[in-house]
Amino acid sequence: MEPINLIAAVIFGLALVHTFSTKLFERLANRIPQHAGVFHLLGEVEVVFGFWAIVLIVCMAFVSGGAQAIAYAESRQYTEPLFVFVIMVVAASRPVLAAI
Repeated sequence: MEPINLIAAVIFGLALVHTFSTKLFERLANRIPQHAGVFHLLGEVEVVFGFWAIVLIVCMAFVSGGAQAIAYAESRQYTEPLFVFVIMVVAASRPVLAAI
């Protein structure tokens, strides 16, 4: 097994754990006000996989080289994830939340 495959599997596992622990980050944001912005960001489910995708690309650049990491990132289709991200951001906006 190539090392990047093992690293990617570990990062995916961490992303899953992070996804199911977003409530914890929201509680931390309320308990530790000096870092509330970071904890609120890490508590957003929409941000979790984007954050871990960036971590994967950075790890890929260190292990396999920058050119290969960029080639991998450019070979992916981002239309559907971007659509979901935009819909979730709009749904969480202040006017929509105020209308509820």
